[in-house]
Amino acid sequence: MKEQYRRDYVGEYVITNIRVINGKKEQNRVWIDNPLAVNSVSNRATCIAESSSLKGSFYKQIQNHNGGNLGEFKMQLYGVDSVWQKMVPNFTVCKDRDMLEKMIQTQFTKESVVYTSASNCTRYPGEFYLTPYHNAMNPHALAVWLACFDGHKEIYIVGYDHTNYKIMATVQDVMQVYKDVKFIQVTNNGSPHEWKQQLNFSAMTKDQFVSHCDV
Repeated sequence: MKEQYRRDYVGEYVITNIRVINGKKEQNRVWIDNPLAVNSVSNRATCIAESSSLKGSFYKQIQNHNGGNLGEFKMQLYGVDSVWQKMVPNFTVCKDRDMLEKMIQTQFTKESVVYTSASNCTRYPGEFYLTPYHNAMNPHALAVWLACFDGHKEIYIVGYDHTNYKIMATVQDVMQVYKDVKFIQVTNNGSPHEWKQQLNFSAMTKDQFVSHCDV
């Protein structure tokens, strides 16, 4: 994993078809420009996943947060997988095809920028956004990486309480690469030991998060 930022990203080629002609492999490729210029009032972002530790109303509470006087600390929100059924984040990360089809049917893709794989982008043209650099990490970690990629320097991690080892380890990799970013887990259940070893990591309770970020 490299330290990469949107400001340096112009786009990339996507392979749409592979054929074998006379024993040689040929690829059809399409260039996809960087379609977004992500501008944030503050350098804050929240990555949020659905979790049994969060009440249903809390998702809308985060979506509608004030962000201080005049919204000077307004956060951009990066949702993971099924959280789209609870709220409308600015950005949503999902690779599950059934969920993606439901997003199209409910026109959720008109309300949130939905990132997914190249194969899903070509299957449903015009509906989704390509994950930069074909990043294939799991959606939980990818949401955190995208927040870093977009230049945020203070990232709150919500709903990641009961993640498996693979998710925990990949998020830790992101923390280690983006050393100048502050990662704050919002939890009442304790944080993974490996995360607590990172100098740029800290944690706060849900009530502290509500007060600190004017949620």
